[in-house]
Amino acid sequence: MNETHPKEHHLPGEGLYFTVFLALAALTVTELMVTYLPFVKVPLLLALAITKAWLVVQFYMHLRYDNRLFSYVLALPVTIAVLVTIFLQVLVK
Repeated sequence: MNETHPKEHHLPGEGLYFTVFLALAALTVTELMVTYLPFVKVPLLLALAITKAWLVVQFYMHLRYDNRLFSYVLALPVTIAVLVTIFLQVLVK
């Protein structure tokens, strides 16, 4: 019996993964350049880090192709962590 699951999905090809890799590399170079800015360093670095983490989770961990519930379960603690980080940055200054 060779039945396919009705909700089976096909993962993208190597080209998309290579494109995501290039985007992650570009974001990393951007992070390195942002460290030399005299102002708004932390918000920019935080945004870049969140973007990179989102790309890794969505494509390399295949969360993009799973049930949306998994995305929501992951998003809640990440949102709380980002808010705590921002709050702590305000307290430090």
